[in-house]
Amino acid sequence: MARPTLISLAKELGVSRQTVSNVINAPHLVKPSTRERVQEHIERSGYRPSAAARALRTNRTRIVGMRMSPVLDGINGSVMDRYIHAVTEALEERGYHPVLVTASGEQEELAALIGLYETGLIDAAMLAYTSPLDTRPAELRRIGMPFVSFGRPWGDEDAPHPWVDIDNATGVEDGTRLLRERGHTKIGFIGPSDFSMIDRHRHEGWLRGMAGLDEDLAELDICVAEGIQNGFRAMRVLRERGITAAVCGTDSLALGALSVLYESPVEGFAPAESIVGFDDSPVASALGFSSVAQPVEQVASLLVTQLISELEDDVEQCERRVLLPSVLRVRLGRGLPVRLG
Repeated sequence: MARPTLISLAKELGVSRQTVSNVINAPHLVKPSTRERVQEHIERSGYRPSAAARALRTNRTRIVGMRMSPVLDGINGSVMDRYIHAVTEALEERGYHPVLVTASGEQEELAALIGLYETGLIDAAMLAYTSPLDTRPAELRRIGMPFVSFGRPWGDEDAPHPWVDIDNATGVEDGTRLLRERGHTKIGFIGPSDFSMIDRHRHEGWLRGMAGLDEDLAELDICVAEGIQNGFRAMRVLRERGITAAVCGTDSLALGALSVLYESPVEGFAPAESIVGFDDSPVASALGFSSVAQPVEQVASLLVTQLISELEDDVEQCERRVLLPSVLRVRLGRGLPVRLG
């Protein structure tokens, strides 16, 4: 069966080709009775507009570029998997589609996105992982490329581009207070050693949660490279210093720390009730330890709304700067024992 076209639909309906085109692209130009009749016929026919033809006509691809980050251990990468899935879903609901680029760093990502934009293959970009030394926003503004960012413009509060970010300190503070409520006072912090602005905010949340305790916090704080084994080694050091619980900057680090508590349990405390992770991965749920969740689905929805408002000069009002709280997912500590040593 031949694929329906604008011409074949027009002949079947007894209207002009332009009328069918207007119903699809500018429905406000067609009187309601005609618009409803044509729209019903289009839906029954299974007609799909040609993306290539539309791009030539409008000089728009309705495609958005974004970076796909490498997964280090398969645990914390689940957050960005959720984010990419949510962005894809939100874009497609609005008639847009993503194209993913791989890059080892910000400059490589920037070069890939600019190349796609200047050759007319994408309309805009979505950035993530912003930092104080991030040159990507300024470069994209310089060439006039529309974009939004998952992450605030650190050090440039007056930056004009839309962004959505998450307050990581909120959930970590709540997690630290949860451990205090469970009877712990010597609560360690295990964070990634790159100490980015994101990690500093998680550390800040721990400090706020520890406020009022008569403890030498310098002895309870340790930073290591990301990874399960590094979390295991860090927790062993902290146990020797007398800590009984720990807040961790990622669920990978938390998994390593949890293994130490099964190996060297603290009397009166269940191991999984003595650890708080970050990212609320499936591992945290399976092993029963509390973890801080990031509302990435909400972030994706807000960013897509911001971006399409930029592209279409939409009258829809949307906030251009949004900071969402992270949320502690509390668990009772019943899970499978894990041993790495």
